[in-house]
Amino acid sequence: MSQNQKMLKVASFITLLAAFGMAADSVMTLAFANTGPGLLLAICVIVQCLLDAVMGVWGIAAANKPTRSVETPFVGLNWLALVLNVVAVVVTVLIGGFPWAPILNAIVVFFYFFYARNVREEALD
Repeated sequence: MSQNQKMLKVASFITLLAAFGMAADSVMTLAFANTGPGLLLAICVIVQCLLDAVMGVWGIAAANKPTRSVETPFVGLNWLALVLNVVAVVVTVLIGGFPWAPILNAIVVFFYFFYARNVREEALD
């Protein structure tokens, strides 16, 4: 197992933990989504939670067997997760809150993306 595969596995487990954190944040966001931007934020957070869970599972599978990283579209989903995190940060700031959860999730997703790309490139070589 290469260093990139090990780091992808660690990043995948952290992404799964982030999915649980985003699930808790989505419950709070849905509870207070009484405006248009609040509803947009709630939708972004719920989709981020689902994407984190899916990417975590796929990342663990790709770390164990790198050829799976070529077969699954988790790199494209990772781009979507990064964009949703940026949207969530912007909307949270516009609402007047501090976007601690989307910022932490964006950092986790960025590191996951870095190692997922490296494992995918190793599998293609």
